[in-house]
Amino acid sequence: YHPDGTLEFLGRTDHQLKINGHRLEPGEIEATLESHPAVRRVVVTAGDTGVRRRLVAHTVLHDCSVTAESLLAFLAERLPKHAVPHAITLWDDLPLTANGKVDRAALTAVAPASAAEAIGGEPPRTPAERLVSTVWAEVLGVSVPSRDGNFFALGGDSLLATKVVTRLRAAGAAGAAISSLFTAPLLAEFAATLTLETLPAGPSAGPAGGITADPAARNQPFPPTELQRAYWVGRSSAFTLGGVGSYYYCEFDETDLDLARLEEAWNRLIARHEMLRAVFDEDGSQLILAQVPRLTIPVTGATEPAETATEAEAQAQAAARLAALREEMSHQSLDPSTWPLFDVRAARHGDNRTRVGIGLDYLLVDGLSMMILFAELDQLYRDPDAGLPPIGVSFRDYVCQVEPTAEELDRSLTYWRQRVPELPPPPALPLATDPAALARPRFVRRETWLAPDQWQSLQARARQHGFTPSALLLACYAEVLGAWSASPELTVALTLFDRRDVHPDIDRVLGDFTSLLPVAHEPVPAESFEARTRRLQDRLWRDLDHRGAPVLGLLRESAGPAAAAEASLPVVFTSALGVDDALSNGLRRPVWSVSQTPQVWLDEQVMVRDGGLLVTWDAVEELFPAGLLDAMFAAHSELLDWAGRADWSDRPPALLPPAQRAVRDTVNATAGPLPTGPLHRGFFTRAAADPDRCALRWGADGQLTYGELAERALRIASMLHAQGVRAAELVAVTLPKGPDQIAAVLGVLAAGAAYLPVGLDQPPSRRARMLATGGVRFTLSDVSAAEAYEPLAGPVAVAGDALAYVIFTSGSTGEPKGV
Repeated sequence: YHPDGTLEFLGRTDHQLKINGHRLEPGEIEATLESHPAVRRVVVTAGDTGVRRRLVAHTVLHDCSVTAESLLAFLAERLPKHAVPHAITLWDDLPLTANGKVDRAALTAVAPASAAEAIGGEPPRTPAERLVSTVWAEVLGVSVPSRDGNFFALGGDSLLATKVVTRLRAAGAAGAAISSLFTAPLLAEFAATLTLETLPAGPSAGPAGGITADPAARNQPFPPTELQRAYWVGRSSAFTLGGVGSYYYCEFDETDLDLARLEEAWNRLIARHEMLRAVFDEDGSQLILAQVPRLTIPVTGATEPAETATEAEAQAQAAARLAALREEMSHQSLDPSTWPLFDVRAARHGDNRTRVGIGLDYLLVDGLSMMILFAELDQLYRDPDAGLPPIGVSFRDYVCQVEPTAEELDRSLTYWRQRVPELPPPPALPLATDPAALARPRFVRRETWLAPDQWQSLQARARQHGFTPSALLLACYAEVLGAWSASPELTVALTLFDRRDVHPDIDRVLGDFTSLLPVAHEPVPAESFEARTRRLQDRLWRDLDHRGAPVLGLLRESAGPAAAAEASLPVVFTSALGVDDALSNGLRRPVWSVSQTPQVWLDEQVMVRDGGLLVTWDAVEELFPAGLLDAMFAAHSELLDWAGRADWSDRPPALLPPAQRAVRDTVNATAGPLPTGPLHRGFFTRAAADPDRCALRWGADGQLTYGELAERALRIASMLHAQGVRAAELVAVTLPKGPDQIAAVLGVLAAGAAYLPVGLDQPPSRRARMLATGGVRFTLSDVSAAEAYEPLAGPVAVAGDALAYVIFTSGSTGEPKGV
């Protein structure tokens, strides 16, 4: 029922389909396709077409000149991706049963094996097209696609794009890039961007690279990944927002739980997964223990309350046990040198109910690994004799053998050494306290859930505009951060599930395969939401093509020795979309959960849950003013709702609550008469009126009077005039902070020119681009030569609106921009 009284018929419940974890109404798909003027009748069925179950739309046309391919495109604009049929078959008339109904069994029996067959798609022509077609079929789990197959229409996303590119490179396809796949998603167009160094040896490219098991070295120390090292070091209380481990905690509630059975399931998993037996030594290296004690699960409240206890007293005792479980487990920091780096406990409460708390250190597992762990735990608890598939390699094999090629590493290092200095700063959010003052941060979780219809609508809008759902959600997150940040230009840390496709068993291995990627949001004032999101996504694709570099190390290197230890990206975005939607939808639900990470202020996590979208924020609550995070989270929900229904050619809506906007408007109500004349007039007026007054102090006894500083500035102005400086010409000032820098700036202004500050820490290539863009002929890096020149009588007269200075900041195109 709709609010206006309309009743919409979606279909029969006995025809409802479940495809790859999504419940679908065939009637909705049929009605949408029948709205096309060329279509007379449609029946949608599902069948096994190759690796996955696929939808097929059996169609009768009014106009036979219409192609099945155009009908698929028509549906793609109107339905969520998972509801667009894999294929369209064209019929003169649909087969009927003896009683006159559509013979669905007959339709299913003749379902095409592939979309290409159904739409008459042209098969791949060139060796590059055949290689791409084979890799797509393997990675996407579809039959061999045609030349005009669309990667994203076939079920592709950013994670699968990474896997495709990795396999193509391993197969000898030069030029394979994630950005190319996003900008040229049709098979033939994408294949045209590749150059085959060698012809594929066989029909399958197979997993990229490849690793081999090394059981002899299984219990030898091995190095941490870059992110594991950051987690291990960052938990030290010597660092700002340290003193906590990288940790995830969740609680499950069960009736009639068999704890002995659960214990046995855990111990089977400990024997199966090596990282559940891992510890870290004093140098941060990790070690798999060959043997560990049997895990036992401590339980409180195992005995019944005393017979004299009233029902209220028994309930209070149970509530106290649950509160104690959460208080003791939810924010603990486990000792990395002591096994186990996880914790499992239980508390009895109520009518045969048991609350199970599970804490996991992120040193051991990433998000996908936790899904695997919980899925296998559930399977072994339900069926203790279940035979899990073997795992032929270990996380140690992966860490020791998988690394970028020298060419890939060099290309990525070159890219990020140029990119890092251009990144905007992290979000400058309002703070209630100095982060360095918090001895032990405590994280608080907020969460919301978008219902399946709202989530499907949001995905459909993303596809219509050529965005991945993850990029859209990241853009919405960045918009909210920018609304409260001191500047809308900001950088957040994107968590990448960077598990490379190097072995058939690698997707069953537990470990922390993640890496971090800085993502810049650089909106232009007054531009549309679509343009802002496209800029973010385009830059993200280019960044993903260079993910082989140790970006965290480059961030510390760029910060310089003094600030390297504190260089961090404290605001994080983690998307588990596409990691394994079927797996995440099959897991039993925790009743409560929270995560914490050293040096992090705020972490947004998104994942599919029950066909909808689960959005969580974990944040250090006490860092922020009361009510701030609530207001931001509410604005985030409103923006997601707006994005699912509004026109993206408009600017995003105002996100600040009216009360906060009123405060800002009051603080920034600076209207009034503006000063006249150039910026430096006040200084030289003061110098003439009171030359003996102290103007500068530095160090123990450094000092300059107004008269002395003005004389230095006018000598510099005289030198520039003698060298031919022109009015309003940009003069670069490259000097350390101090009296010479100030004299140089005043001297440039006194000469009637404009100054361009160029920091001493700017990389040579960026410095050269700034000077070239500014048309700079003169650079002040040493002003001692000005002592030989007679000072000008006074500053050169200039208009009050003359150019005074230009500052270069980061640019969205990769080039610095002067403002």
